[in-house]
This record gives sequence, C-alpha cells and structure tokens, in this order.
Amino acid sequence: MGSRNLQLSRRQVLGIAAGGVVGAVGFRYLTLQFPGGSQTVASAAGAWASPLETPAGLAAHFLRRATFGYTAGELDAAASMSYPDLVDMVVNEQAHPLPQIAAATSHAAVVRAWYEHMASTPAQFPERMTLFWHGLLTSDYRKAARLPFVLQQNQLYRSIGRGDFRTLINAVTYDPLMIRYLDLEESTDAAPNENYSRELMELFTLGVGHYTETDVREGARAFSGIRTVLVDSAGRRIQPPKLKGSTPAAYAQALQELITQGARFKGVLATRQHDSGAKTFLGHTGNLDPAQALDIILSHPACAPHIARAALVQFCTPSPSTALINSVATQFLKSNYDIKTLMRAIFTNDAFTSPDAYRSLVRGPTDFMVATMRALSRPDLAAMCVQSAPGMDQILYDMPTVAGWPSNQGWVSSGTWLSRVNFAAGVVATEQRFPDPVAAVHTHLDGVVGPDTATVFNARQGAGDKWYALLASPEFQLK
Repeated sequence: MGSRNLQLSRRQVLGIAAGGVVGAVGFRYLTLQFPGGSQTVASAAGAWASPLETPAGLAAHFLRRATFGYTAGELDAAASMSYPDLVDMVVNEQAHPLPQIAAATSHAAVVRAWYEHMASTPAQFPERMTLFWHGLLTSDYRKAARLPFVLQQNQLYRSIGRGDFRTLINAVTYDPLMIRYLDLEESTDAAPNENYSRELMELFTLGVGHYTETDVREGARAFSGIRTVLVDSAGRRIQPPKLKGSTPAAYAQALQELITQGARFKGVLATRQHDSGAKTFLGHTGNLDPAQALDIILSHPACAPHIARAALVQFCTPSPSTALINSVATQFLKSNYDIKTLMRAIFTNDAFTSPDAYRSLVRGPTDFMVATMRALSRPDLAAMCVQSAPGMDQILYDMPTVAGWPSNQGWVSSGTWLSRVNFAAGVVATEQRFPDPVAAVHTHLDGVVGPDTATVFNARQGAGDKWYALLASPEFQLK
C-alpha cells in the first residue's frame, strides 16, 4: 500500500464491490446516516433516494456528467445558479489549450499530459467532449509511431469538438491519425481502400443497416487519394526529416524542432491518386469527392439519430428510447448539426433530470481516475493513471477495436474492478493530508450511499481509510 498502512483491507472494499457496481445501475440502495448528523431520506424501497429535486443535487448530477467532477466550492457556485443558466455556462466554456509537450511524438507523454490537463483545467466540458469524440471517432497510436499524430488529433477534438458536426467530420477525414489508422494513405484510384468508408458509415455516422456493400465500395472511391503532408507555420509544404540513416532519437529530435517552430502534419487530396469517375453512393450519383460524400452522409436520415444515441448513452441514459433519440436528433438536425445544441437538448431533457437518471451511468476508467484526482486536487497523479489504465481496459489512443470501448456496465468485470480498487489504494497511499471525508461523502456522493458502503466507511476513524472506502465504493463509480 506504499507509505501508508491502510487499516481498511482490500477484501472489505472488494466485498462492497461484489454486489455493487455490477448490479448497481439496476439494483438501487436506500440511504443511511453518516457521522455528523446529516441524513438523507429514502424514496421507495429498492431505489436511490434521488436528490435531483434540490438545486445542489441537480447541479452535482449535471457536473458529474458534463465534467470530470468538482470541488465543494464549484458545487456551491453551480447550485446557486438556475439550472438553464448553469447548462449554458458549462456548454459555452472555452477550451484551455493543452500545455506544450516536450516529446510531441510520444504517445505516453501526450496521454500523461492530457490526464493532468483533464484534472486541472477549469474548462472541464471541452475535455469531456474531447474524450467523447475520441471514443466515437476512434483512432489509435500504433500506426503513428514517431509522429505527432496523437497530439494533433487531441488538439483537433478540443478545438472544434463543440462546434458543428459537419466541420468536425470533414476535419476528421483529413486528420493524419485517422488517415493512418484506417489506411486512407493506401487508397488510390486504381485500388481504393474500403476501411475508412465502411467504418465512417457503420460506426461514426449511420450505423449498421443503413448502407450497402456497394456504398462501401463507392465511398472508398470518393475518399481515395487523401494523403498526409508536413507544412510549416505559414502552411507551406516542407519535407519531414528522413528516418532512414538516422537513429530514432535523432529523428524524433529533428521532428520535435520542426513542431516547436510551428510545423504540423495535415491531410490533403492528391488529385492524381483520386478516383474522378462517376460514383453512386447512398443513392446519389456524380463525380463525388470526400466533401460531397460527407454531405450525402449528413443528409441521410440515420445520421443525426446515430450521433444523438451515442451522446445519450454517454451523458444521459444507458438505454435511450426511440422517442428520446428522435427528440434530441430533431433538435440537432434543425440546428444544422450544432454540437452545443445537441448537448443542451440532452442536459435539459426530462430524461436527464428525472430521478430515474440518477446514478444510471457507470464512470469509465478515465472518468473515474480524473474524478479521483479532482476530488483530492491531485493532478500530479497523472503518471499513476497511465500505469493503471491497462488494468481497467482503457488505454487512451489504444482502442481494442475500431468500435471503441464499451459503455456503462460494459466496463465492469472482476478484473477491472480490482484494478479500480488498487488505484484507489495507490492514491490514498501517496496522500498525507486529506480533505474532510464526511464532507466529501456529501459533496461527491450527495450523502446517498448503500448499507455496505456506510458500514465500511463508519468502521474506521482514519481519514485515509474513509477516503479509500469512498473512492472504491460503487457509488463513486456511478454518475
């Protein structure tokens, strides 16, 4: 356990977990009293005592989902606002740039810097949306070794991930990491590669059943000829360093120097390698280029509902109804795919503020770890997050498949749960002074806990043990 000798055993905490998160979304607890005399009132038997009818409860519920957590002061400020004003304030946050990274070509360095940024930036919503788009418009780092493509995509999602989806999906099509990941650089007029065309429709925009194999082939022709080039700060094309005849360290240093001077990689359409013949794609015929193919996809009736459903599952409910999806999608489409409109439609919907929504989602590993850092004001734990992420099955920019990660209860297994408990133990072991744990239960858990969590929490007097019980509890894993 490191420098601290926890009196609360891991077996005790795992005992909470055994009947906790695995069934917690569907199996709800009553509430108990904690030391200090504060007690919440249970609703119907077998249900969480939802605090969403109170300003503080609703504000906390919203902030757990739209951000990665909050301090007691931030919660008090949020609770003092009207709920519509709070939603507008958060949705309109301006992103803070990721601090400059000395090793821009290092996947590990970028991920560590992002963890620290998520835990420390006051502009939380842009980071939450960056993570959302990373999980939906997936890429991984493995084909971009020694190149700064991970950093560039992270910056791209942060900069335009709250604008409009049309601009975003066009930019993604020309994003160097996406180009490498789905083999667009290998696609020519003579041999169109179908990977991007297929995943664009199946996973990113339309969903299964809304396209044919012919559409995949014709789409591949429309997206053929996209290539990656290096440009300087003025946008002029320059030659990248040559890896051949150079050591990896020297190559990385030369590339880093260019990046420091403002150079970046970008996608372009190489007309000589683009199929300029007539194509029939999703019912439309013409000499289609990438922009025209994307416009056709965006005009498809399945596109807005597909994005709406993905956002609802991440931010609102694990099983959105068709009526809810269509309601949100209609507002999204009428706004010409404005992403802020999409998110406002979700956050202000009755399904989001209903008592049934309370603790209906499971925090993903990144969400859990960043929430932990924010609860303890410990952004310095970013390196521990990088080390712990594989055990929880979420390595940023290393997707298991192009379909991305699971959601909600899909995150929970005995192995990944043990990794969460170990992370909580490691965090507590590195801390010497803790905020008041009883106050933290009311700040971060609304004072609403199950009997097992309350028993373990009350069993010991040490602040470290109590924080361990809080961080490893099923309640902290839910939002």
